[in-house]
Amino acid sequence: MSEEQAGGLRRLEALRERGAVTAEEADWIEGLLRELEEEKARSKRLREALLKANGQKPTMSTKLRDALYE
Repeated sequence: MSEEQAGGLRRLEALRERGAVTAEEADWIEGLLRELEEEKARSKRLREALLKANGQKPTMSTKLRDALYE
């Protein structure tokens, strides 16, 4: 869980305690926060895969590459 998501959950809990949201609304918001975290992780993986496919990210470590070129 990221710090951002944890902050969102803390704020949600504060809203619950004040009675500003119903239990159903809080569950819905919590689900949205989880989905957001999953989408952020998916986006990061896709960006890394795109960079790798475009050749901008080395596919092997520099130590290994240097050893192979010697």
